[in-house]
Amino acid sequence: MFFPSISLSAILMIASAVAAGDLPVDNPVARYKLGWTDQIRWGQVVSIEDFPGAGIEERLEKAQAALATKGGGVVFFPAGEYRFRETIRLRGGIVLRGADPQAISDARKEGYAPQTRFEFPKYEPKLEGEGTAKDTAFKGIELAEPAAAGNCGLVNLSMNRGHVRMAEGAGHACGHNRLVFGCVLRNAAIIDEKVPDVSVGQKPWQRFTKWHQAAIEVFTGKNALVANCRLPESTDNFNMPGYMVLGRGRNAGPVEIKDGVMFDYDNRPGIEVNPFSLGGGGGQDPKGDPDTMSWGFRKGIIICDNYIYCTGRTAIHFTGDGTIASFNVIRFKPNVMRQTNTGIHMTSGSSTNDNRAMTIRGWRYTVEGNDYEVYRNRCADGVYYINDGEGLMHEGHANCTIKDSRIVRNKGNAYLSIFLTAGIDGLLVEGNDIRPQGPGTDTKISSIFVVSDRNSDRHYCRSVRITNNTTAGSGISIIGAPAEKNVVEGNQHIGPQEGVIVNGAEAMVQNNAGYRVQVPTINKPLADPNRPTAKAVLPPK
Repeated sequence: MFFPSISLSAILMIASAVAAGDLPVDNPVARYKLGWTDQIRWGQVVSIEDFPGAGIEERLEKAQAALATKGGGVVFFPAGEYRFRETIRLRGGIVLRGADPQAISDARKEGYAPQTRFEFPKYEPKLEGEGTAKDTAFKGIELAEPAAAGNCGLVNLSMNRGHVRMAEGAGHACGHNRLVFGCVLRNAAIIDEKVPDVSVGQKPWQRFTKWHQAAIEVFTGKNALVANCRLPESTDNFNMPGYMVLGRGRNAGPVEIKDGVMFDYDNRPGIEVNPFSLGGGGGQDPKGDPDTMSWGFRKGIIICDNYIYCTGRTAIHFTGDGTIASFNVIRFKPNVMRQTNTGIHMTSGSSTNDNRAMTIRGWRYTVEGNDYEVYRNRCADGVYYINDGEGLMHEGHANCTIKDSRIVRNKGNAYLSIFLTAGIDGLLVEGNDIRPQGPGTDTKISSIFVVSDRNSDRHYCRSVRITNNTTAGSGISIIGAPAEKNVVEGNQHIGPQEGVIVNGAEAMVQNNAGYRVQVPTINKPLADPNRPTAKAVLPPK
């Protein structure tokens, strides 16, 4: 194709002249009524078709450079397929936008398909010798300047074999106003650099997905929107016969899994926004708060209207202050055999793969209207299940206390767990339909846990309302001390056995159907009110 010589300023003038007709100039996320999205220069649009270059990477770089001279804007990709060889480096102030989807506009529905398609290189495994080089694939879209890039994002793009990572810089420096909207990501995973570990007998060609790298990972200093995206089942999975792992037991040596281990592109987190730890590991102090870990309590985060398919790991993971995670559809594949959860060690019943619908961290969040099915994976013996499979979970492990938060009108097949939090001051759990069921799902424990006590001591539980929920399983547990202003009211149990309300927080229990009430005897000391608080800067993971 011939491209005449043309200056950047001339290209911008041409784009401005035709924008009202051929190029989209509207704010595609206006329906969310987020004022910060108006700071993006939606009306300043250039088409990728107007930029010459030896390949699509060069053309995109010229388009971004043209917009950068004018303070940012939108690079529009008309309907069609675009093949990238390397990872895209997205500049601050720039949005990559594809053509609006036709027919189906709701990404949670089957058949949602943006007309603009980005293709990244496919990994072609060679299961011998040194294997295929890792850098031949696993590309995606990342930020050129993570510490500063803001008013940037992706709109209406279907990406195959590409991940999205909007990172932060050193010392948690991070730009504001980042979004991913209307995108489809398939075969999106990052390779784990720890595999192979030749020191334990693994073969050089072995590969495994990275545990904590999501298909869509967004860090932000303030304001993020990940909405109306779809992560469907992947198509590029490949089996690796003769895969070596360390056997179970303290002194176990290498074991060959003759039938092989699957490189599973869907064994990865789905969406992560500011996925920080907010406290000591293992449920220990110190606990973070906005003064001690400000990066974990950033505001303006919304994760909504997405469809996420997983075979393992966590579908949605967030931190923040006032985060909203709402109306997402989450589907895990049942009965998946997981011979290794780390890529190096053989699994057993005590292993965990972090399979859960949502990992919740922070204060003043709203988790509303989500529909989830989550399942544990089978461990290597094919009989037992790995030790995870939670639904919605705010856990004391590496987490903060709870303050003024809401978990309302969600529907799921695995328990809602507010567990060992070391303190709850304001929580509404209302209108949820939690019915544990399906392969490997624990149906003998409470459908709803609200527990502020840790294993060794008791922690405050105040202003908790558990109202108008439907449960199966065993019922409802609320535990914590000192306790005040707690209510369990209007809930209904529909299990084959009578439900139990375990009231270990002096709650007012009334007008519930299908439960008996149990008041446990808890012989633990109250927590030391002068216990350590988070003062040191902790790592982000």
